[in-house]
Amino acid sequence: MIRPVTRARRRRQGGNALIEFALAFGFLFPAITGTFQFGYAFFVYNELQNAVREGARYAAFKTYDSASSTPTTTFSNSVKNAVVYGSPTGGQTPIVPSLTTENVSFTVTFTNGVPKTMTVSIQNYTLDAFLRTFTLNKPSASFAYVGVYAPPA
Repeated sequence: MIRPVTRARRRRQGGNALIEFALAFGFLFPAITGTFQFGYAFFVYNELQNAVREGARYAAFKTYDSASSTPTTTFSNSVKNAVVYGSPTGGQTPIVPSLTTENVSFTVTFTNGVPKTMTVSIQNYTLDAFLRTFTLNKPSASFAYVGVYAPPA
């Protein structure tokens, strides 16, 4: 014969469930938090990689207006704005949180007196993940220059 579950027996089992939840929560919370943190950091890094690639591609096609490997302020600012805001004219909201034009490094490589390569990279970007902060000096992208070279006369 099966005994019916009494109220007293049900109350004792309620305490067991609370203890099991507390023990399981101690293992599950760090695992879920770590998964979230890794996923967020991976997402932000992917967005940075896309932004850097688009900035380098923009620089590779834009008319280069300097006679040396030091780009003009206008050229450099438009490339950095393309990386940070997704637009050469600038904007209000950066593509990823806390990204500024100071975090973007832009280098022009000359060969035989003409621009050959446009390189854009991220420097000292602080990624504020959920429980930890990372400083990134990556990613970087380079494209061969295929734009119009128009140094001042």
